[in-house]
Amino acid sequence: MWFNTEDITLNKKDIIQQNDINGYVLPHAGTTYTGKILSHTLRFRPKNFFDKILIIYYPANDTFNINNKYYHEFYVIYKTMKYICKHIWGYEKKGAKKYISYNVRKRGINKKIDLKKTLVIVSADFSHFLPLQEAIPLENCAAHGIINRHLNVSCSKVIDMVDSFQYLYNVIPQDWYLQWVGRTRSATDKGVGYLSFLIRTKTKVELPNGIFVTSYDNEMVARECLGEWFTEKNKYTKQKEIKLIEKVMKQSVLTSRLTNGKNKHIPVHHYSVTYLYKEKKGVPFIRGWHGIKTRAFYLPTVMLEHTFNNGKWIASTDITWPKEDVFDINPTLKSLDIKAGSKGEQNYELYYSKLRFGKK
Repeated sequence: MWFNTEDITLNKKDIIQQNDINGYVLPHAGTTYTGKILSHTLRFRPKNFFDKILIIYYPANDTFNINNKYYHEFYVIYKTMKYICKHIWGYEKKGAKKYISYNVRKRGINKKIDLKKTLVIVSADFSHFLPLQEAIPLENCAAHGIINRHLNVSCSKVIDMVDSFQYLYNVIPQDWYLQWVGRTRSATDKGVGYLSFLIRTKTKVELPNGIFVTSYDNEMVARECLGEWFTEKNKYTKQKEIKLIEKVMKQSVLTSRLTNGKNKHIPVHHYSVTYLYKEKKGVPFIRGWHGIKTRAFYLPTVMLEHTFNNGKWIASTDITWPKEDVFDINPTLKSLDIKAGSKGEQNYELYYSKLRFGKK
C-alpha cells in the first residue's frame, strides 16, 4: 500500500504556523517508510494563501505503476496533501484545492508555470541502496548543493531526481529559498534516504539574537563556520553581518578550519547566513528546526547531519538507521559539553532560524 492515513502521525496541536512558506520538498516512497517525516515536515503549516498545489516529480517508470493511473512519485504526495489539507490543516472548508501534476521527465525543465496562489512541492527521495556510512556524507553534500542552488556537483547524483530541482529553480523567484528540516532512512543495511525541506520566502531581517555564517567550497564541503551573539547593548546590524561574512570567506581560504586545512585549492564561493531567534521557554526541541545552545552551540543542520531520529549521534561504526524515533536530547548535551571543553549544567536554550544564501 503506497498511502495509509494511519502512517500520518501529525496532530493539530503540533502545528507551527509560518507566513513565509511557499512549499516543500517531500519524499515519495510509501508512507510505511515516509509517514513520520511527512508528518514532521507538514507540521509547518503555510498561511492559507493557495488554492492550487503543484507537484513536481520525475517518475522512475515510463508507465503508471498505481492503478494504471498514477506514478507513485506523484500519488504519495497527492494523497498526503489531500488528507493533510482537509483533516489537519482544515484548508478545504472553503473548497477543495486544485492539484497540478508536473512530470519533468515528459515536460522538461524549461516550461514556465503560473505560481500565483500555488503551493509548490518537489517530490524527491535521496540515496538508494548505499551503505549508511557512504550515503550520509553524499546526502549532506547534496542537501547543501540544493539549498545553495548549486546542482552541478558530483554528489547530486544521489538525488532522485536532480532534474526536478533544476525545474524548480527555473520557475521560482530568486527570493525563495530552501530550508532543510527533516531526515530519516529506511532501516536496512543498504537503505533509501529521505530528506525534507521547506520552501520559504526571504523576508525582512528582524533583529536576531545571533547569526552564523557558513562557507562551502564548490564541492559543497563546509570550510568555515563562525557566529556572533547579540545583546541589548550590542545589537545586530547589517554591517556586522557583512564583516562576519568577509571574515568567514577569508578564513575559508587561509585555514579551512572545518577540513583541518585540507583541500584549500578548491575555490570557495558559497555561503549561508543563519539568523537565530530565541524560542519561548517550555517549547520542546524539534530536530531540524531548532539550534541548541549551552556553553557551545549547534545549528539546526548539524542535528540533521550528525544525529539519528532518536537523538543518538551517528558513529563511524553504525551500519543501519534505527527504527526508534523518540528524540533523546542527552547525547546532544554531552556532545555540547565536549565541544565546550568542560562539563556544565544541563540547561539549554533553543533557537529557530531564517536563512539567506549568497555567492561571492
